[in-house]
Amino acid sequence: MTLETFVEKKAETKKEVSREDELTLILQRGQADFDNYRKRTQGDMSTQLARGKASVLKEMLAFADALDAAVQNSSPEHAKGIDSLRVQFQKILIQEGVKPLHVVGSAFDPFTCECLQQGNDPSKEDDIVLEEFQKGYLFHGDVLRPAKVKVNKIQENESEEKNNKPTN
Repeated sequence: MTLETFVEKKAETKKEVSREDELTLILQRGQADFDNYRKRTQGDMSTQLARGKASVLKEMLAFADALDAAVQNSSPEHAKGIDSLRVQFQKILIQEGVKPLHVVGSAFDPFTCECLQQGNDPSKEDDIVLEEFQKGYLFHGDVLRPAKVKVNKIQENESEEKNNKPTN
């Protein structure tokens, strides 16, 4: 074997190795692209599933409200049976990730509450929820339905305002 043949074979081997490396990189990129696609579609599917589940659960809250009203407005002997159904239904909602909001007596939060009315109770602080008209719920930490509430707004008496004005 001459030096020229050796150099030619070495160059051919380098070309083959570089072509092999190039094809390997192309294959690896294709596999990575496919893995990213698979992960993205799985994420999209789980997001769509959660949205659909939230939509159905939101519709079921009307039934929970009806059970609450039935317990309050029925005779004592019927209320006990209806209350057991209500408790069982609440357990199902909790198992599905729905949790009721407890807002009465706490500070008004515009992200979890919808203010329908304002009240004036001087014994309570300003912006405290006084009454809940409709219960609010969370679904896996996100607001499924905001609570509809009455919020305390302390109003000063007109006489106090006049006394506090500076005189010229």
